[in-house]
Amino acid sequence: MGVHRIDLKGFFRLAFQVTNKLSIKAVTRENLPYFWGWIAVSIWLYAYFLPMGGFALKVSLFEEIVGDTTFYFYVMLISGSLIPLLFDGKKFVPASFYSVIVSLVCFISVLFLGPGIPSKIIMLIAVPCIGHIFIAHVYAFFMVLNNSEKFYSMILVVLFPKVLMYIKPILSSTQIKPHPFAILIFFIMITLAFSTYFIKSRADTVPSFQKVKAPIKAYSLMPVIFIVFALNDVIAPAALQQMSGFANSQIESYYFGGILAGLAVILFLQARFSMNICIMLNLSFAFLALGFVVDIVRMQYPDAGLVSAVCFGVAYSIGIVNIYYIAGFMIKKFRSIYFYLAGFLLSSLCYLAVSIFVKSFGQSEMLASPILMAFVSICIIIVFFILSPFFIKMLYSGEWMDDAYRGDISQCSRLEARLKDYKLTPAEMEVCRLLLDGYTLRQISGIQSKAYSTINTYCTSIYRKLNINSRTELLILLQEYKK
Repeated sequence: MGVHRIDLKGFFRLAFQVTNKLSIKAVTRENLPYFWGWIAVSIWLYAYFLPMGGFALKVSLFEEIVGDTTFYFYVMLISGSLIPLLFDGKKFVPASFYSVIVSLVCFISVLFLGPGIPSKIIMLIAVPCIGHIFIAHVYAFFMVLNNSEKFYSMILVVLFPKVLMYIKPILSSTQIKPHPFAILIFFIMITLAFSTYFIKSRADTVPSFQKVKAPIKAYSLMPVIFIVFALNDVIAPAALQQMSGFANSQIESYYFGGILAGLAVILFLQARFSMNICIMLNLSFAFLALGFVVDIVRMQYPDAGLVSAVCFGVAYSIGIVNIYYIAGFMIKKFRSIYFYLAGFLLSSLCYLAVSIFVKSFGQSEMLASPILMAFVSICIIIVFFILSPFFIKMLYSGEWMDDAYRGDISQCSRLEARLKDYKLTPAEMEVCRLLLDGYTLRQISGIQSKAYSTINTYCTSIYRKLNINSRTELLILLQEYKK
């Protein structure tokens, strides 16, 4: 019974940590070009390259120029994936300035040329540059930004593109020339030129990956990344596209409302409880499951479809923000090129595989059934929930998880970093280590050649800062940090 109580207490301590909350004040001036660049690239891709607008009729500005973008998308995906395989981030991140300039020249050229063969050829030149710019900012997100910058940039990365998705039909109906989104793209590319030039001028500050192995347990994150991306970025939007009986704008309004609600939930739970990431991800999957269940119910009760859109919106924002955040601080913690490439290549393959999967649904009358798609998705979610204890055990048994709610990751030992969290002084930390090793106060006094009263004062201060009253409580509290 005693062991059970300790485990239960440990679970709630993990679930509702109240120390080291992420703060918007931790966004640093020197990282602003990376912070803004990551947000700007996300907006740029949504406004220019990726399909946006109505769920049934998706047409991006890029599509208006070249037509079918499938081939161009694969070129961007492959070229972007090859860059970190072939070059060190210290080289290709600063070099993204040149790709921005080339992309800007290509963009201006096709605006004057209009749709046609020359524009298609020019865009084929621009696409690898777009892939380079994207992967450079992904690299900077992982390796440069601190934890708070990662967290708040992801909030904005989810919010701004979806705002564009929501207002694009309104802007597209205007007669303004040039197109409002063309003006937006031009402005973003100009600001990216300035921010990447700043990064280029400080190339020595960009860190490099090392050829070291990450802990085996850390790779339990990979299937979670795959499931979150597949369900939230591809399958759920595909399910919304199949909804009938509603105007596209109505579905998008409810979906957008769900995204806003999800972001509000993230900020509230972070500010009030510092709720851990695994619980956040389970919350995302719960809303996904509810969304797909309601999507099946919609066959009998059509109005339920709007509830499904809200659920998918909530699941998207909670899932995407938290999966990027957890991957972000783990990659920066390990600095392992192997772990980084495994995560990035998995993400690319995920988009490729799931896109083909969803397209096959559309090409087959049998597979096109919304019930079948919802059923398959629910089965995936059920499997995830069954395996959820395994993922939680793997992720939370690793030293990296203590970094989740710090201002940034720590490269010192797990015990030392944890004692710093409690604001112990160096002298108190050394006494605490000896206490954990089983030494008495008198033995510590002899080891450190300090008066017994001094060591006793240190011990009293340690107990006060850790909010405990005995050596037994100290051992229980820090048992896992002794490893």
